[in-house]
Amino acid sequence: MPASVISDDEVEEQLIVDIDQLQAHGIGQADIGKMKAAGLYTVASVHSSTTKTLLKIRGFSEVKVEKVKEAVRKCLPNGAGYVTGHELLQLRRRCFRISTGSKQWDSILNGLRHC
Repeated sequence: MPASVISDDEVEEQLIVDIDQLQAHGIGQADIGKMKAAGLYTVASVHSSTTKTLLKIRGFSEVKVEKVKEAVRKCLPNGAGYVTGHELLQLRRRCFRISTGSKQWDSILNGLRHC
């Protein structure tokens, strides 16, 4: 396999970063435990949380929330999971559609797309 080809599983593993990785960027284990108790288990889940949501966590001030968000930005791989239009086009080109031969079955099964 050429070095530039990455499997879907490898891409998924790169995007799912455990929240414990924030400890390497200056976030304490106690704060990580509080975020887990609030239901945030991945760096992406913290990244997608609003400041207001993070402020509801007991013991989190505005300063601490900003520190956590900065650590999250450092932890997330290349662009925080966002893709450019060109990258999305390349991903969509890899998808194909399978048909059952019946338009009614295809609509029930929602198009049978495979990426």
